[in-house]
Amino acid sequence: MASLGLDKSARAASRAGPVAAPSAELVTERLKVLREYRWSSYPGYEGYRQPLNWVWREALASLCGGHTEQERLAALREYTEGPARQGVLEAPWRRLLGGVVLGTAGFAEDLWQRTRGNPREQKPLRARAHTTSWEQIVAALERVKGESWNQFAERHGDWGRDAALWLGQCAGRLRLAELGRLVGGLDYAVVSKAIARFERRMQTDLQLREQLIAVQHALDCPNDK
Repeated sequence: MASLGLDKSARAASRAGPVAAPSAELVTERLKVLREYRWSSYPGYEGYRQPLNWVWREALASLCGGHTEQERLAALREYTEGPARQGVLEAPWRRLLGGVVLGTAGFAEDLWQRTRGNPREQKPLRARAHTTSWEQIVAALERVKGESWNQFAERHGDWGRDAALWLGQCAGRLRLAELGRLVGGLDYAVVSKAIARFERRMQTDLQLREQLIAVQHALDCPNDK
């Protein structure tokens, strides 16, 4: 793992802030290992080798979106291989819905629609929330802060943009690269650093935690006066 830049120290460094993007040679080596790993069924999904005859490919192939078989495989390939091209090792568990569902918004919503259970007894069902959009996050921040996004997003020392990125990852289940595009073209490593900075700040700033609770309440009750 160390030779691929994926060992424990590399993961710790990526959580602490921005790290250098991997070289083209390192990306090539990572993809080679991923595509040729003998104990994984992934190479069979993408046609890198003959698929195992006892693996049910259709279930996983459809989870990442796409209408045709080609589109579904391309989406699965991007979801699986995308992190290998990045310097930041993003943990997908940050985008869990209700603590149990990991996947695209469409997949999560479809799964919830077919879920059966007792919300009084099962916390994930009771706490179920639809995916929060970026627009909803920005609107909630504007409401709590009493000013527009353009007024506070680039203000030095303001917590608003970092909070939006943190909520975008945790509540919106958005990838670092996508969050970077939404705030004007930030590199994913800069986004990672901003989220880590916000988490550290929340640990010591009681007022910030109270403001974040107000933002989360605004997300839950968008029409509450």
